[in-house]
Amino acid sequence: IVDINGRIPRIPASNQKILSSAFSLDVLGPNYTLNTSLKEMNDGGLYIDAAGDPDFDKSHLEELIIDLSNINYNTNIKLPIIVKSINRKNWWPSSWSYADRKEEYGAPITKYSIASNASIKALNNPIDNFIYELENALEKQHLSNKYYVKLVSENYLVDYNSTIKVINSAPLYILLNLVNSESHNFTSEVIFRHSVDDWSHEFPNIKYIKWIKDQNFISDNFYFADASGLSRENKVTTYGLSQFLRRMQLNRFSDYYFSSFSILGVRGSLANVKAPVNLKGKILAKSGTLTNVRSISGIILDKGKIFSIIVNNMDNSTKHIFNILSIVDNSNDCY
Repeated sequence: IVDINGRIPRIPASNQKILSSAFSLDVLGPNYTLNTSLKEMNDGGLYIDAAGDPDFDKSHLEELIIDLSNINYNTNIKLPIIVKSINRKNWWPSSWSYADRKEEYGAPITKYSIASNASIKALNNPIDNFIYELENALEKQHLSNKYYVKLVSENYLVDYNSTIKVINSAPLYILLNLVNSESHNFTSEVIFRHSVDDWSHEFPNIKYIKWIKDQNFISDNFYFADASGLSRENKVTTYGLSQFLRRMQLNRFSDYYFSSFSILGVRGSLANVKAPVNLKGKILAKSGTLTNVRSISGIILDKGKIFSIIVNNMDNSTKHIFNILSIVDNSNDCY
């Protein structure tokens, strides 16, 4: 066992997803889906109940409403399609920088998302974009003479009697590959909000902290500001992360969990990392990157060695990290 400054709290970047994704998997289960549904209200109007599906796009939006052309309606009345909005200041965790909020990786976290609320850059107004695309879909399906979009507040009471259509996301164990292998911040934040059943973006979350404590590892110096690791207010220790990964080997969903990680030189965010040839295909890990932050935690596969390395404010940190992993891999003194 090697421990170098392992109890010093450091900024983990996307290694924060190691914790939040495990929580989401344990709470929701591997087959949980994010469902976007179209519901008919008692007054004849419609309601889109969205879930933040990261893969939901314009084609899915058209699929959601296409059956409306078969519904009989009163030609003298245009019926509303309800879309709920939250306070626009609450689209992001408060600790995300304004610069990051403009980038694709810092896209706003909303239930009503089209292609994860990003293209080349993050959308400035995801609700307006959703409404725009919905109105285009209604026009394309020749339904704009029957329906109009009505934006209401998050607290607006919706009374519906049936579900017309449901678009299901990929199951959670597939979405976890987006979270951990591809390090997709939007997906990480969305599934976390499903886990706590709270879209307020408030951290730290009591339910999450209790779950962390219940995992029986040393997390006294951990601090949680978001689920994805984009916030620089997050703090963890490498000693604690290593303990946590060992605990997760005993979790009932451990196979789903670890299979969502990147493989060095093969898959995910570690696919194109320059690393020693002897480590290619042997490292199963979650990586993280912010300005002046590099992190990687996981397993050396053929030897079962668990590791966690986090570097804050150090030049050539990636090179040093893989030098350390080569030493650990070649040593018989580490178990």
